Amino acid sequence: MDNIRFLIVNYLLGPFLGIIICLLETVRIISIRHFNRYPLWEQKIIIVSNHPSLLEPVLIPLLGFPWMNFPWVFSPIWTRIRFSLHWFKDLQKEFALQKKLVPINAPDKKNFYDPPYMKVFEGVNVPVDRGGGAMQRSGAVSILKRILVGGGRILIFPEGTRTFKTKPETRYRTKSGRELGELKGGAAWLALTTGAKIVPVWVEGSDRFLPNNKPPVPRFWHRVTINIGEPFSLDKADHPGSSRSSRKTASEAIAQALLKTGDETG
Repeated sequence: MDNIRFLIVNYLLGPFLGIIICLLETVRIISIRHFNRYPLWEQKIIIVSNHPSLLEPVLIPLLGFPWMNFPWVFSPIWTRIRFSLHWFKDLQKEFALQKKLVPINAPDKKNFYDPPYMKVFEGVNVPVDRGGGAMQRSGAVSILKRILVGGGRILIFPEGTRTFKTKPETRYRTKSGRELGELKGGAAWLALTTGAKIVPVWVEGSDRFLPNNKPPVPRFWHRVTINIGEPFSLDKADHPGSSRSSRKTASEAIAQALLKTGDETG
């Protein structure tokens, strides 16, 4: 069933939404900066982003469209010839690679996983019970760890909620006025324990394009900027001490990378 859901999301919904985003980029409603920094083919990647609106979980997984949806199309000609000669074996390999290239999201279980209309996304999501106890949250983190160890990718919004819901007194602020809520330790722990590379992404203007009120109606006259930061890794040697203290300093490094990426948007 998960494979069927993946096929639906990857070959139907993914291309449909990807084409829409490409059109919005063509008319400059969406602007993607420093796309050359985005690792198209690397495995074991943690994508971290700020979270100003409900738009980011849709936009960011589609940054790799169409390469990640149809990786064999962009392979060298000799690979395609070999693929045709050994089609079944290579089909299995390409399908496995494809699943690893699609970022797995970690949505809130109650609001964005359990509703019936979200069932199709179950194959590419790992739910987090934010209202549950530590055991439920740690279980979700363990699943994300297994995905990374297996060479997959995950998408995390380390603030744990949209920025406007975070406590103002705990937010990071830059001189240019950008804000980022206090980060949870999950992304840092995953990066330290798996050695996965971190790709910071800053989204600007999405809360004006899709306001944080109900119902959220898109305002196409507002522009959205997606800036991709420099990928980096966290070295355990740079974050010594207890598990809690190392997560704290590593989270600080992630926050600073996100803020630096945000300030690049101008």
